[in-house]
Amino acid sequence: MSEFDRAQKEFWSENTNLRAYNHPVVEAFARQRVDFIRKQLDAPIESCLEVGCGDGFGMYYMQEFGQVFGCDISRPMLQRNPLRQFVAEADIYRLPYADKSFDLVYCWEVMHHVKDMQDAIREMMRLSRRYILMYEPNAFNPLQVGFGLIAPSELGTLRFHPWYMRNHFRRAGLTDIRAFSVGTFTPNRTPLWLYKILAAFPYRVPLFGISNFALAKVP
Repeated sequence: MSEFDRAQKEFWSENTNLRAYNHPVVEAFARQRVDFIRKQLDAPIESCLEVGCGDGFGMYYMQEFGQVFGCDISRPMLQRNPLRQFVAEADIYRLPYADKSFDLVYCWEVMHHVKDMQDAIREMMRLSRRYILMYEPNAFNPLQVGFGLIAPSELGTLRFHPWYMRNHFRRAGLTDIRAFSVGTFTPNRTPLWLYKILAAFPYRVPLFGISNFALAKVP
């Protein structure tokens, strides 16, 4: 394990998200994502795996697409997951599932915590029958840059923009790649009063969105 990966594992063995999956800002954030994902998929899916599912704020709302399973290295996060019966403690480089087990394998804000992104993507590809999906913080967004600079666990944020994610998908052999800058607020720190204003803006935000979205097909 690299020093970067080891430091991330140690941090998340002692820390969790600030808000639970059912906090109104977290719910609004997740539902925006689910709605956008639905519009991007060109085939139905019945099963999903969330890699780095943590406390389940993604898994819980992704149930709209069908059965959702999850895995994470953080035991404290998994203990807060509302779908604990469907999760496993696992390393992203060695996932405990059979080949082609899921229609969609995805991660939300995980890859900036990973040293070897190509190895992680290829492990996700091994498990997917159709799609790989990724959301990551946007290094072109000033708030995300500031957070990445002051929080050691978030330093990897500074690598990520839509073209970076697209290039990694292409290198891994994925096809039909779509990558966008999206979103106007974060789930854990945006005040309730402010999210109600920001949520009214369009979800697609050219260049400066709070997050990056990337979706591709497994050949």
